[in-house]
Amino acid sequence: MAFNKVALAAFICMGISAGGAQASVVLAGNATSNIATSLNALGVTFTNIGTTMPTSLGAGTTLILSYDGGYGPYQNYTSALNTGADVIVFGGSCDGGGWSSWTGLYINNSGGCWHTDGANGSWNTVANNAATQFLPSYYNPINNSLTYHVEHLFATPDTVLLGANSEGNAIAAFRTYANGGSFNYLAMDPGPYGTAEDINNFTVKYLQGAMLAAQDGLSNQVPEPGSLALMGLGLIGLMGYRRKNKPN
Repeated sequence: MAFNKVALAAFICMGISAGGAQASVVLAGNATSNIATSLNALGVTFTNIGTTMPTSLGAGTTLILSYDGGYGPYQNYTSALNTGADVIVFGGSCDGGGWSSWTGLYINNSGGCWHTDGANGSWNTVANNAATQFLPSYYNPINNSLTYHVEHLFATPDTVLLGANSEGNAIAAFRTYANGGSFNYLAMDPGPYGTAEDINNFTVKYLQGAMLAAQDGLSNQVPEPGSLALMGLGLIGLMGYRRKNKPN
């Protein structure tokens, strides 16, 4: 059974939920305060499990990780991603060891890191797709600590680069896996840093696109503004329903 976005939007607006079929959204990390605030602003129900990465993920799970610095033990989610789980990552480290090795399992991060100064630390959108559709083309945070660009990312098979700093270094990427799984990494530090304006104007918007891309994959077809207003983030509640009912 297939649903298009307009049909899903109407489904949500009628007040019908997916009930027991709802996918789980799990938040973990040592810097989750602003991510939790953003999820609440978007109306997403989630469980905050603390600082440690879960050891396993279900096929219908969206795991959101937000770290300030590296924090082990690190888990390899490749098998879960290939069975349909989605992982969204914020922040981290550029330690050349634990964290860098872990993110390197998913996206090429073999370049430099640590950009935090003014305009060089700002965000520039470099892709037009579901993951970036709510973001401004350029954003320079009020709280410059948010602009810690902890790793530089490079083209990887099945990966789309989403954003860059003002020096042209890629700092966000989305990788697709079999059966609808995905890995989205923003190498900035919005979890613990950012003013209220930064949260509303950047962190919420990045997370909104990340959640929709996790649910529906990447597409260069950005929905009409009217459809976006209908959809909101209620689509997230139907991620598990879509996956359970996709054609074999």
